[in-house]
Amino acid sequence: MAAAYKNEQTPENLICKFVSNIGFDNGKIVLTDILGENIAIEGKLSTVDLVKNVVVIQCA
Repeated sequence: MAAAYKNEQTPENLICKFVSNIGFDNGKIVLTDILGENIAIEGKLSTVDLVKNVVVIQCA
């Protein structure tokens, strides 16, 4: 499980804490948490660190 952040890894930028899947749909990044809830966000993947379980998405 990974935590996803908007622009930088800080507590106030947390988007989703337990990301189990990352997908793409209509130009958006779709994060799915362990409960199966989807969060769609516009931006670009900046960092995916599988060792530290961190995803950072650059948003406008």
